Amino acid sequence: MKIKKVLAIFLAVILAFSLVACKGEDDKEADKKLSDESDSSSDKSGDSKKDAKDNGNDRAKDEGKSNFSGTTLRVYTHMGNRVLGEEKKDENGNTYRDESYAYLKHLTDRFMEETGMIVELNVITNEDELRPLFQVKDDSVDVYTAPNWSLEEWAAYAEPYFTVEEGIEQYGEYALAMPTVGDYIYSVMPGRAYNQAVVYNEEVIKAAGYNEIPATLAEFNDMCEAIKAMGVTPISLHRIENWPLATVQDFAGYVAGNANVFAECLKTENPFSEDAPFGKTIKMYTEWKAKGYFEPEIYTDFGVAMDSVAYGRAAMMLFGSWVVPQIQGRVPDGKDPSIIKFAPAPDFGQGRYVLAAPADNWAISKFSKNKEAAREYIEYIANDAKFIADSGFIANKKGVEPIVPELYAIIDEMVEAGKCNVLLSPAQDENYLANQEILTEAGLWADYKYVGLLFDALDMANPNDWSAYEKQVEAQNKAYAMYKEELGLEWKE
Repeated sequence: MKIKKVLAIFLAVILAFSLVACKGEDDKEADKKLSDESDSSSDKSGDSKKDAKDNGNDRAKDEGKSNFSGTTLRVYTHMGNRVLGEEKKDENGNTYRDESYAYLKHLTDRFMEETGMIVELNVITNEDELRPLFQVKDDSVDVYTAPNWSLEEWAAYAEPYFTVEEGIEQYGEYALAMPTVGDYIYSVMPGRAYNQAVVYNEEVIKAAGYNEIPATLAEFNDMCEAIKAMGVTPISLHRIENWPLATVQDFAGYVAGNANVFAECLKTENPFSEDAPFGKTIKMYTEWKAKGYFEPEIYTDFGVAMDSVAYGRAAMMLFGSWVVPQIQGRVPDGKDPSIIKFAPAPDFGQGRYVLAAPADNWAISKFSKNKEAAREYIEYIANDAKFIADSGFIANKKGVEPIVPELYAIIDEMVEAGKCNVLLSPAQDENYLANQEILTEAGLWADYKYVGLLFDALDMANPNDWSAYEKQVEAQNKAYAMYKEELGLEWKE
């Protein structure tokens, strides 16, 4: 699987963070016009949107088929493994697709049988494959899942799904983290997930003398030393690109005990210093690098990195829940996939936490001619707790009895016992976007450079020499402060 494919999945499941690009003045004017046109369209579509929802809810089921029987829906999704099946290895080491894991295909087959609609599933890698179609208002897309749109693009390319008030009524506070512009949520996320924790091979840590992920940072480091002494890589990172370091953004929340640390960079002029949550977290990761806790040789592909945990060549990954079923699917024949488990990160000083977020973006194209039928398809998904659980999430819609996937068992138990606290993924507010704009103007946002530049500054040939790292900290703090002042952006209560 290509890196960018995995990144798309990662962002969809984890957090609902829609990336907002910072542009030049001409582009900003164009975006404003695009947004204004979209707002106008949204106002007009609000009533039709509500009517569509009401029609779908009130539609008589005793007819045996949907009112849209015979309608063809075109669905474009980055969820290749749920359409084609999970990637696995045969006894000869060859990769193949296990179609029993093609959960979206199986659900869609049932939907077509029950409704009489025709659904075409199309696998895409990322938003770049859809953007040209939306820019010319092509009506060939009805439903799409790729999540990495700016808020302006959500408003321009997606039909409003429901109002924020309606979203909260159906999905509780998790609705506040769904893609929202003004009063409307543009993409419904019917699942919820625990995210950004420790994905580990139980056999490896037991061989090192541990039955569970330790509760404190000191104990965690001791475990890593014991694993390293066995000749096994403690943490599989896959450092060929920056995006695996994106977990730092959420782990900083655990370090601070506050999910809003990204936006709160605005409260300081020096977010990369060791006394700031971001700086402290990045240095912690870099210290793990200095101690040799990450792979000594760069993995060529994220699939290879996942294989390392599945086969016990590495003990764990610091990633989201979406990684768990993929690694379980790679466990070699003869091994129980349940050896791959998911547990909270240690207490970094402020308590033990896990991030909770809405999961799985489903949107209706603004240019679809089958919006009501598209809504019926998405609601069918939202009402299927088993499909959502098979996908690695927990059904979250009011009135749907959730099924908790086994991968969350350890975390659920710890949360219930008060041994782990939940941080809800924050919504993208004015402060979040302002911080992102500063990082963009400073040349630090794209591909998580604000982490990668620091992480890479430490030379493993001289792991005790932190002079280059400290110099990079100074350079990034200086750039951040300069553009913060130039843009006139400050924290707003």
